[in-house]
This record gives sequence, structure tokens and C-alpha cells, in this order.
Amino acid sequence: MALLRRLVVAAASFAAIAAVAVGCSSSDSGEPVTRAVPADYPSIQAAVDASSAGDLVLVSPGIYRESVVVIADGITIRGTDRNGVVLDGGDDLGTGIRVVDTSGVAVENLTVRNFGDVGVSWTNALGFRAAYVTAYRNGRNGVSVFDSVNGTIEHVWTSGSSDSGVSINQCFPCRIRIDDVTARDNGVGVLLTNAGGDLQVINSTFASNRIGVLLQSGSFSLCHPQQSATIAGNVVTGNGRTDLPLVDAGLFADRSGIVVAGGRNNVIEANRVDGTPNLGIALVPYPEAGASTVSPDDVTATEPCSSRSFVPSTKRIDVTVWQPTGNRVEGNVSTGAQVADLALGVLDTDPAALRNCFSSNVVTRTAPAELQSLAPCDGPATATDWSTGALTLVELDRRERVERSEFPEMEPQPIPGPQPSLPDAATAPARPATVAPAVVDIAAIEVPAASPTS
Repeated sequence: MALLRRLVVAAASFAAIAAVAVGCSSSDSGEPVTRAVPADYPSIQAAVDASSAGDLVLVSPGIYRESVVVIADGITIRGTDRNGVVLDGGDDLGTGIRVVDTSGVAVENLTVRNFGDVGVSWTNALGFRAAYVTAYRNGRNGVSVFDSVNGTIEHVWTSGSSDSGVSINQCFPCRIRIDDVTARDNGVGVLLTNAGGDLQVINSTFASNRIGVLLQSGSFSLCHPQQSATIAGNVVTGNGRTDLPLVDAGLFADRSGIVVAGGRNNVIEANRVDGTPNLGIALVPYPEAGASTVSPDDVTATEPCSSRSFVPSTKRIDVTVWQPTGNRVEGNVSTGAQVADLALGVLDTDPAALRNCFSSNVVTRTAPAELQSLAPCDGPATATDWSTGALTLVELDRRERVERSEFPEMEPQPIPGPQPSLPDAATAPARPATVAPAVVDIAAIEVPAASPTS
């Protein structure tokens, strides 16, 4: 119930920000204030501390060796030059910009690098936006969103993080759109953990990670299971690196393109996946050892996260198997995977009973061998043999656990080149993130023409 209380309080603040945006002010003159760094304030933190809802913290080019904490609603932090405004953690500061218990905070047009934990993070936010942000060589995540809803991550580059480039954790319904993001050289390109509901990952590129896209369920955070996300129109290429970290939920589909590990009712559509040494697009279970709960029933799972009653448990379950259920995989192009371009794996259950479906995917090899005939999305099945060419999950688990025991330290990854800046960054008015992003009609999204070369 604490989560519900926080969201109710945040909703009141969110309404107040909207009022500011349409007429109220944060200054005596009745207008939002632009607070220039370093012309008016010596640091970004000083300008943030002076700001109120509607204000713009406008940062000029320079290297800022500071970690910024934001607790004010509705402010916008923006660099005048995406590539020239740099927050540098020097490998000893924790998080570059940490936004906590707020509504409507936007971070735009700057670079965040060399922080030990996260580049930019939002926790318990009702409304947020990351736009034209470059985050590289940050320890755990480039951009992290936890227990937050109503947000957009767009025109973002993130690379060189051991856990994931972009992480969304613990929300349902999330009402989040990830659009035009590039995530390279991370453990996972984008990681969705117990997150879904109007959650779209679209028109993005995930390349040279260990796993490109991972949707995972588990009891290590609330709002389980992961469910009802849409992955569409993305290029997922050249993933499968063995010199990058592997998260536990990826055990059965390590070195793969798009993986649903125990997630439910997701849509994987119109993506182009290639160049993976294991699986292209895979639905697999996640056997969680020492879990704090069993997998919830369908009714409980679809209740909004904010209305669920969570009771902490001191008990541990030997293994909770999170099964991939009700997922729809349709109209993708998946080629060049060494094991299978399209795959469904199960543990101790009838695969047909999981209600996953696969149709109109352009592939060479599937596991099981006739997967698209065994479980079509429309019409009756025209095949019945689930055993021929099935994934051998026990062997995959054994192999990956051996590899994990010998896993090397994360090495610094390449520095990205210059990235496009926000148009009119120095003159455009602040735009607090007070409105949930519109849901994009994926029927209009087509498979990308080809994989990029860089």
C-alpha cells in the first residue's frame, strides 16, 4: 500500500505542475525562470536547488564533475549542446542525475559518463522524460526508471553499462514509450523487469550487447510478472558478445536478440533481428531460485501495480518457474541465429497450454522445428509434433552457468561519436513531462529495411 500512497501524493503534485504549465509561475513575476549554469549558478545542483515547477535549468558547454539530485517537481534540465555539456563521474561518483519522488522532470540534450552506478535515473516518478541524452561508460545502467510511470525515453544513446543500457523496473501499467534509442555494448540493450502496460519499445537499435532486448519476470522486485509490453520496429543486430555480463534471467537465451524470460502477453512485431550466436527471438522460462513468491494467477497479475497489497515475505521458495505465456510474435524478420531464429522453450509444462503464438515471421530455422505451424496466431494449428527440434534447456543452463563462473571484469567500451542535439536547445521553452506519451499504432510500423553497419 505504500506504493499506492506514493502514487496518490504524486498525482496531486502532477496536477499542480499542469497548472503551472498553463498559467501559474515559479517566480515573483508570474513566469517560469531560466536558470543558467554557470552564468548564474556555479553548478547544476545549485540551479536545481533554486528551481520550482516550470523552471528551466539551462547548462552551457563544459565538464561538470558532480552528481545531481532532483526532488523538485516539473523542472527541465537541458544542455545547450548535447555533446559539449558533460557530467563526468570520474568513476567514483554514483549516479549522474538522480530524480526521486517527483512529477514531470525532464532531462535533455547532454552527456552523462563515467558514473559508478547509473547515468540518469528516475525513482517513484509520475511523469518523466529523457530526450537527446548520451549516457556511456556508466557502471550499471545508462538510463534507469524504477517504480515510475507516464514517461518517454527518446533520441537517447546509451552504451558501456554492465547491466543494461536502458532499464525499466516495477510498473504496471507503465505508460512509457522508448523511441529512437540506440543501446550498444551493454550487458542488455533494454531490460524490462516486471514492467508493462502501454509500454512500447519502438524504432530503436540494439547492437553489440550480450542480449539485445530482455523482458523478465521475477520476485526480486514488485509488480510481477512482466507483461503487456510491445517491442516493434527495432533493429536488433550483432548481439551475443561473451565479454559482457549476463543477468540471471537470460540464462536460457544468452547471446540472443529479443528474449522474453517468463513474461506474459507481450507483442513482438515487425523487428529485424540478425547476427546472434544463439537465438534470434526467444520465449523461455525463468526458473528463479530462492524466490519470495509463486507466480500469481491471471486475475492478480492484471491488477494495477498501485492497487496491489504487497506483503513482505521472509520465506524462500526453492524455485519459482516463470513461464512465457500468451505472447504474440508476428511479422518479424529473424535471420542468421546459430541455434534458431525463432524459439519457444518450456519447463515441465505442455507448450501448447502457454498460449504463445507465432505467425508471418521470416525465418530459416525454428525450435521446435514447425513452431509457426504448431502455434499460429490466427487459425488452427496445422502441426502437432512439439518434440522435433525442441530447445534443450537443461543443456543451455549447464553451458551458461559454466561460462558465468569464468566471467571477466567489464572493460571500458568504445566512446560514442557526436550525437544529434535537440533543435533550438538554447531558446526553446521548458516542457515539463506532465502528459503520458501517446500510444503509437504499431500497425503502421514496418520491419526496418536493413541492419545498420555502425
